[in-house]
Amino acid sequence: MSAAYQILRQLRLQESKYREMAALVATQRPLFASMDVDGILTLIEQKRRLLAEIDAVDAELAPLKGNWALVRAEFTADEERALDAVLTGIQQVLGELMQSEDEGRALLDQRREEKTEAMDGLLKSRARGAYGAR
Repeated sequence: MSAAYQILRQLRLQESKYREMAALVATQRPLFASMDVDGILTLIEQKRRLLAEIDAVDAELAPLKGNWALVRAEFTADEERALDAVLTGIQQVLGELMQSEDEGRALLDQRREEKTEAMDGLLKSRARGAYGAR
């Protein structure tokens, strides 16, 4: 099996794992909006599993990337085009992932702030009630 074939196969696998992650991240918005703690914890565990799989693919690619110039020199024109397509796909899905994660983080921050403000209001109301409204 040629190095080009191995790299393309591993990069395609990596791209598919990133796409799985993007699909998973797309499900987080309603969980964050409702502050579904069990759902969020399940989501985090699924993300960890996928990240471990991505890390395993990276580990398999590492020796090939270590000799990148030599390996890339052996690519045929078709393999070069395939490589470019896969790398473009990975770049695209990573951009989508980063955007979705940023949106999710912003939503969580907003929900946390809303809950903090609500709790502060409740505590002040109870404190006034405990000491008599003055």
